[in-house]
Amino acid sequence: MGTILAMNLRTTLPRIGLLALASVLTGCSNDPYFEFPVQSIVPTSLRQQEANGEITPQAIVQTLSATDLPVAFLGVPDRGSQALLIRIEQNGPYETFANPDRQSVTMRHGMITGTRGLSGDLMSTEEEALLDLIRARRAGQVSYIQRYLTPEDVTEVVTYRCGVEPDATVDVSIGLVQDRATEMVAACESPDGPPFVDYYKVSGNGEILASRQWLGENLGYVAMQMLQR
Repeated sequence: MGTILAMNLRTTLPRIGLLALASVLTGCSNDPYFEFPVQSIVPTSLRQQEANGEITPQAIVQTLSATDLPVAFLGVPDRGSQALLIRIEQNGPYETFANPDRQSVTMRHGMITGTRGLSGDLMSTEEEALLDLIRARRAGQVSYIQRYLTPEDVTEVVTYRCGVEPDATVDVSIGLVQDRATEMVAACESPDGPPFVDYYKVSGNGEILASRQWLGENLGYVAMQMLQR
């Protein structure tokens, strides 16, 4: 994003961002001396709203104005919860986003590959084949493996066979993210787990800007929107 465009977006964010984010939010119904990096960025009002399970567009604007770090919105409809996550770590292609409650999500090019602190977490995935098709915006059949933690603290492994297809080309205009994207659909089945259908909006350079992704029976579907990259 060019400097002039970025400045214009920041100037008009309260007007553009509030309208776009309002529609998104409506649809998504131990070291004691370690200073968690998100604490100093997230406004107190936002922390209170996360505790109430809902984040207003106004609080999101405050957060985007307070940091240049990548920011993602996460919604868990089955739990009626929403959170803003700020990137706290990057390890190669893997980025970890977290909130002040130490709930975190790890993503690879925008695909969620692990969660922590959400209860019944997705511990890890073998996502390479699936992610390659989605990033290339190509059709195909691939294997995909999820490992997640059950409420009984048992790690369960489920192997899926996924059919991937591209769909429509759409404009993405959420927060400070303005781009064109291809909608990708991944329909997955397994003899060991329930079938699911994931949706991804993928930019021209192969980055997932938004998704609805299945993270196991305990978490269900999770909605992700990149608000700042």
